[in-house]
Amino acid sequence: MFEEQPEVKEVIENDRFEIVLKNVRIDSVTEAAILSQKRVFERTPQLNLLSITGCNLQNLSSSIKLCSRLISLVLPQNELKQIPDVLDCFPKLRFIDLSHNSLDALPSTLESCEHIESLILNNNSLTETSFPNLSNLSNLHVFDAANNNLSKLPESLMSPKLSKLHTVIVSHNVIEEIPNSLSNLKQLRDFKIDDNKLKNVPTVIDLLPKLKLLDISKNSFSDSRFQKLANDKRAKLNAIVALAKKVGKSVENETENEDSIENNVDDVSKKSASLLVRTGIENLTVRRHISVAEIRPYLVCCVFNNIDLNGDSFKKFIALQTKLHASPLCENRTLSAIGTHRLESFHLPLCYMALPKEDIHIRALNKKSSVSASDLLDSLLRDAELARKRSKRSTIDPLHKYLHLVKDESALACLVDSQQIVISLPPITNSDSTKLTVETKSVWVEVSSKQSLEACKKTMDELVVSSCSIFPSLSIDQVRVVDNDTLVSVYPDKNDLPGISLDRVPQ
Repeated sequence: MFEEQPEVKEVIENDRFEIVLKNVRIDSVTEAAILSQKRVFERTPQLNLLSITGCNLQNLSSSIKLCSRLISLVLPQNELKQIPDVLDCFPKLRFIDLSHNSLDALPSTLESCEHIESLILNNNSLTETSFPNLSNLSNLHVFDAANNNLSKLPESLMSPKLSKLHTVIVSHNVIEEIPNSLSNLKQLRDFKIDDNKLKNVPTVIDLLPKLKLLDISKNSFSDSRFQKLANDKRAKLNAIVALAKKVGKSVENETENEDSIENNVDDVSKKSASLLVRTGIENLTVRRHISVAEIRPYLVCCVFNNIDLNGDSFKKFIALQTKLHASPLCENRTLSAIGTHRLESFHLPLCYMALPKEDIHIRALNKKSSVSASDLLDSLLRDAELARKRSKRSTIDPLHKYLHLVKDESALACLVDSQQIVISLPPITNSDSTKLTVETKSVWVEVSSKQSLEACKKTMDELVVSSCSIFPSLSIDQVRVVDNDTLVSVYPDKNDLPGISLDRVPQ
């Protein structure tokens, strides 16, 4: 493991076992070196702290997973390009310092580290796509991703679940906007976003009740007065907030508020007194099989009619789904996931079931041939790994961000038509044969969840409300989901879409 015998500090005291290396060159690339690391980790399964600083470390062996008692992983000022995807093996992990390395992606198992309190990632090559879902890190206090390549804040970092997050440092990136969802971080005290590419005056700072320290200097704000005040080191926080509130665009009045269904409902209600809903249509039924009960049991469906995907409408509809998937409603598909299909491209009624990965065959979106779900996931995982090894500026297929949700599952949920064709594999992909085209007039919409029926309905409500502004003549066909003779869900029901009058037309 080492080119020369280092001085290793080992501390064994009160169940504490630490290994600390500093400024010692480590050979970590050769096969012999990897084996040497493995032997070290095998001998110290009780390890609490691993600290390797300034040792030119290029590779950390996945054998670190043997140290299941690890509390602190400290690896700053090295040459690491990736971290083994084994962080879920450390249930007590609370502190991670990977600063001053060459990372352009983070392991997907980071999202399992629910006890993490500090995540130090400054001075790497991370972009917003480098992050897995962070919304489960409910104990996170400090997030430091300064000096990276972020063009926006990771959406999951603004989850309301991160109720203890008090420090966010993203200085020296290329962030263009502070999202309104930052207001979810009610405990945020220190926020540093200096030396970025901000232009819009961030009125959201007025919605951060605990904010004490704000650094938004060295940006290019469109308002010259605010620009001058933001760069004034003597300026007080309350003066900056007051001016932002005066010259910026109010969060509450934004017509495209991403986070509030109530605002969208109000906007749509002004334009449309009612929404036509047809009920009781034969075959608009999904049979839920008992096999899916333990996999992904919750499903809500309906049909959008009278849509026009010409012009910008197609892009707006797809962008809406992408935005919702990134919002707190879906939490990057971990809470709920949306699927849309050309109604005439499959045969009703449908069946919602779970099957072993090897028994599911689907022609995935934008793929040329049908393969088993097992082969599809293997292929996508390989593609994702190759993408990580490319230039730090390379874009990664958004699909790859969701693979961690199902990669370890032996059986998957799927939606199958009456001819046994798989049209959907939530939360990963839809069938290419059912994808929307500019000629599409009716769309089958599904929202599934592993968590709750309420999560499905809230997401569908938001999708319907926001779609009304894209498709002024939108009408909806009601769909029922049944389990044998028991009604599981019906949408839209009388309690759905609050604030909108539903004009029901039985068929």
